[in-house]
Amino acid sequence: MKKIIIIALSAMSLLLIQGCWTSVMDVDGAADGTTTVNFKNSPVDIKILDTRSRFVNGLLMVNTELESGYSNPYRLEYKFSWYDSAGMEVDPARSAWIPFYLNGRETKTIQGLAPNPSAKAFKIKFREANRH
Repeated sequence: MKKIIIIALSAMSLLLIQGCWTSVMDVDGAADGTTTVNFKNSPVDIKILDTRSRFVNGLLMVNTELESGYSNPYRLEYKFSWYDSAGMEVDPARSAWIPFYLNGRETKTIQGLAPNPSAKAFKIKFREANRH
């Protein structure tokens, strides 16, 4: 019985920890330069100033310029997901959250490089980092 309670408490703790992560926005884009920004009930004021893409040695490279709209600093994370021409995710196991710090009113550029030449589109996900 004690094992069941410990397992249940561990599972609940894991759910609470995951609940501390808040999705802020997604940026969808393609190699042709089209992008769409999708906001998600965000307490953070981040603006996407510019998103550019090009091919470097056959791999899709993306630069996205962000700007903080507030004077408060933010601890954020982002990750790139890459998609082929059929809309299938390319090598999802290599996609990891990357932490970064955005000071108040700061402009910062993040960059991603596709894992292989089949990537023709991308999504950048942003979230607030865990405050604990």
